[in-house]
Amino acid sequence: MPRGPKSTQIQDYIRSYVAPETPWDRIASGHPASALLLRLLPLILVVATLPLVYFVPEMDKFAEFALVFLPAFTAMLNGPLATVAATMCVVAVISAGDEALGLLPYPQSTWSDLPPVLAVGVLCTILAWVRTRTIVRLVKMTAVAETVQRAILPELPGSIGGLTVAVAYRTHDGSPGLVGGDFYDVQETDAGIRAVVGDVQGHGLSTVHLTEALLGTFRERALDDPDLPTLAARLERRVRLHNRGKGEWEQSFATAALIEITPRHDTIRVVLCGHPAPLLVRGSAEPIAARPSPPLGLTDFGLQQPVVREAALMPGDVVVAFTDGLVEGRTADGQSFPLVAMVNAHIASGVRDPGRLHRKLKADFEGGGYLREDDLTILIIQVPPAPSR
Repeated sequence: MPRGPKSTQIQDYIRSYVAPETPWDRIASGHPASALLLRLLPLILVVATLPLVYFVPEMDKFAEFALVFLPAFTAMLNGPLATVAATMCVVAVISAGDEALGLLPYPQSTWSDLPPVLAVGVLCTILAWVRTRTIVRLVKMTAVAETVQRAILPELPGSIGGLTVAVAYRTHDGSPGLVGGDFYDVQETDAGIRAVVGDVQGHGLSTVHLTEALLGTFRERALDDPDLPTLAARLERRVRLHNRGKGEWEQSFATAALIEITPRHDTIRVVLCGHPAPLLVRGSAEPIAARPSPPLGLTDFGLQQPVVREAALMPGDVVVAFTDGLVEGRTADGQSFPLVAMVNAHIASGVRDPGRLHRKLKADFEGGGYLREDDLTILIIQVPPAPSR
């Protein structure tokens, strides 16, 4: 069924590229300003070194090294055209030397110095061309991979079935991809709005495979399954199929919180499969503490079927579902992120809109110096407020 009109609000569901703190981290992460500085470094080196020869004659040896290695330095950080330009610059300076054209008192170069310089310049240009082609290919492959990853976790519209929705998603620090072990989705169905927030064990490619499989199963079965326990059983079956034929230590499991909000927006139902309970926020935040079932893939260790927790909804109520990557974020002194306290503080200040609330929580997390080693997801859903009279 349709999800509703697409919102222009930025959902901020992809991991953020926060500027690293130290210069070395900025260089290693490819920060734009640092990348530009690196590309200009060969030119800066020559411009800063050659004039010193006229004031400090003892610097002539260092200036010669900077001049001769200029094409190589340029090829390491720039493309073939810049490398050709650097080579021509070196050729011009050497040709103007006091023992060649004699236009400059430095360098003490002769015409016999030109062939090796040209040979090195040609070689560096070829290497720069090969490196550039390799980088272009990697960039194209990365773009394709990121498109596929966004197809797995598409951006949610700001409104689904009359409910306001916002989501933030971050892969763990150091992850090469946009999709990790966390997953989420919201579907409008005949039974109302159904949502899932989950976390697959691990971080590798197998984790992404299971993430995609669980989301596909949820998107298909959420439309037709009569209740949440049946839907949970479908997801359990999907994990079992994923683990089929694998050794004991190769098998995976996943936690999930399944949420259903009735079409009249007056009741919420929750099934927990080893996952943290979502928060129901009215005057303050309270967990919707359904009796948890074992994680998906581990139901053989449970003694009962999934239990549905049902609670009444009021206009303006907010539901906050999250993964443990959020609440397990810790400061340097070991303090964990106080999600409930943060939510209560923002609600008390009048922030109930999901978009504003998740941006406030993001600022709290990043500004508080909380570090994490796991994926992070937070999904916020708000029931429409009562119409003002």
